[in-house]
Amino acid sequence: MDIRTKLIFALVAVALMSMFVMGAVVSSEVRGFMRDGRLEQLDELAESRSQALLWIVEGWRDRADLIASRTQLRASLDEYERAGAPAAARIQAILDDAIDASRSPTLVRVYDAEGRLVASVTRRNAEPLLSRELPAAPIPPAGTEYVGVDFDGSGSPQVTFITPMTWDERLVGSLVSTFEARELLELTGAYQGLGETGETVVFAEDADGVPRTLHPTRDEPGGRAGVVLPAGPGSLASRALDAGGAPPSDALVDHRGEAVWAATRLLGDTGWGLIVKVDAVEEQRPYAEFNDWLTRTALILAAFAILAGFAFGMRFAMPIHALAEVANRIRGGDMQARAKVAVEDEVGALTRTFNEMADELEQRMELLREFRKFFDVSIDLMCIAGTDGYFKRVNPAFPRVLGWTEEELLTKPFFDFVHPDDVEKTQMEVAKLVEGIPTISFQNRYLCKDGTYKLLRWTSFPEDGRLYAIAHVLDRAPSM
Repeated sequence: MDIRTKLIFALVAVALMSMFVMGAVVSSEVRGFMRDGRLEQLDELAESRSQALLWIVEGWRDRADLIASRTQLRASLDEYERAGAPAAARIQAILDDAIDASRSPTLVRVYDAEGRLVASVTRRNAEPLLSRELPAAPIPPAGTEYVGVDFDGSGSPQVTFITPMTWDERLVGSLVSTFEARELLELTGAYQGLGETGETVVFAEDADGVPRTLHPTRDEPGGRAGVVLPAGPGSLASRALDAGGAPPSDALVDHRGEAVWAATRLLGDTGWGLIVKVDAVEEQRPYAEFNDWLTRTALILAAFAILAGFAFGMRFAMPIHALAEVANRIRGGDMQARAKVAVEDEVGALTRTFNEMADELEQRMELLREFRKFFDVSIDLMCIAGTDGYFKRVNPAFPRVLGWTEEELLTKPFFDFVHPDDVEKTQMEVAKLVEGIPTISFQNRYLCKDGTYKLLRWTSFPEDGRLYAIAHVLDRAPSM
């Protein structure tokens, strides 16, 4: 593959890679913005709907307070302890009037201070009440308190409150009010801002601690209330009942086993949980559509990048291709080859620099040939050694004088060839060379392969971590 093809491929690859990286970054950022924005919206919806539900609950509590605050009702309850049945009949009449006037509670019961039922009234035309009897609840010390919610899966849930009743600052009994939670059904049946799959779920724990919805769910619009919600760690129900509050998340699973994005709330003293959720598939749809658009755009830009890369590659590669041809000629031995300066730009400057380098290379090659000739034909021992104690290069005089092969000389520490009595002073001399002090004249004995020693006089110069040395043979040293 020549330089022109490589440059074209490089330009196209850079362009495509840049678009890919940009697309990946943009896609990731957009997904993050979309995710964060949607989770924030779900959190705001959860907050607004929890406030709306709390207002509904407060409305029920206020209506219970209003009935319990009737003077005649409290006075009659006080008289009930003395008069009995006549007072009970008057209490029944008062409750009939109260329940018709408020048109909010479906069942009102009055208990005396001992917790005995005195009177009970059911609003006419109300949905059928639950068949089970409501137990007598303990009287709270002050104010209306939430008792519980009851549902059988059909109709509206029934929410019960208990209110203490006093007369002359003395507790005379309690009022138990039950309301049809139609407002709750209206609230959970409003899907604005929740798309095609989202919904608001309100649930409470039953007597066994199992979380159940207080209304039918959206996936079964004609269904019944009381859908069981998973209650394990990390479930939507457990997050909603977390008193510390759990942040909205896009990695949750609902009672259907579907992945959802959701925000949760715990609803005050009722202990109800509220979940605002939407299916993850629906939430990821805009992101998938954006990715499709980004992919189509990237393909169009890639086509332009290929055409532009081909054009620019041909334009810029021609001078470089010419330089490559000249470089190949020089590598083949034509040291006279030079490139022609065709343009006065960076490529032209590169061409001139290349020609100057070729001139210098020709000179250095000539010097190298002269050095090699001098190195090879010298009768003295010439070598290049490292401060690690090994020869890096030796001239032919070494094998010729000492008898060792070049491989043997290069693979063993040169101290192995030094006479044992000369090793210490040789090490000291090498240490001086390492410090940058050249050797003018130093003698030691070197072992020959035949077991004899030759006395050598060394001249050495250190530079760049290498030792450049010449040894002259003085005479034959005594053998060991």
